[in-house]
Amino acid sequence: MRHGKRGRHLSRTSAHRKSLRQNLANSLFIHGRIVTTVEKAKETRTFAEKIITIAKKGLGKKESDRPGYVHCYRQVLSRLKNGDVVKKIFGEGKWRESGGIAQRYMNRNGGYTRILKLSGTRLGVLTGSSVGKVPELEYTMGGIRRKLRLLGRRLNDNASLAVFELVEGETETQSAEEVKPKVSTS
Repeated sequence: MRHGKRGRHLSRTSAHRKSLRQNLANSLFIHGRIVTTVEKAKETRTFAEKIITIAKKGLGKKESDRPGYVHCYRQVLSRLKNGDVVKKIFGEGKWRESGGIAQRYMNRNGGYTRILKLSGTRLGVLTGSSVGKVPELEYTMGGIRRKLRLLGRRLNDNASLAVFELVEGETETQSAEEVKPKVSTS
């Protein structure tokens, strides 16, 4: 029995799961969008979002508490084991002018990643889209424009694919004046 145990095993040992999660997060931070299975994306989502949260906390301490900033930087570095990715997250080095990934989410309280399922129960249909269209996803990865045609098998995809991506920018919030309550007349 697995009472009180969190996470998916993914048919791997604990060390293999740890390195898989680390490699997927590194690829996500490098490219901004990766294609993987839904299960791997769900398992990596919490890991990646915690890293961004630690980086946000560190950026808040950058000017006032330099040792606190270094501590957060080292925490992220110990989890990812890739100095270039950590520099990109914190906006150091060649990313100083454009700002880092954590800077992009300073006014957001979570939900930094998104999982879009590619395969559904009908051939060529994205989850939630209309029947009959075969959608294509165009994206740029590593300076190369790529096109992905979203096809799945007819029923029950064994390895359901998903696009795992970083959400762009800040949340779009509406002010109280823009939201008008509905008035019902009966």
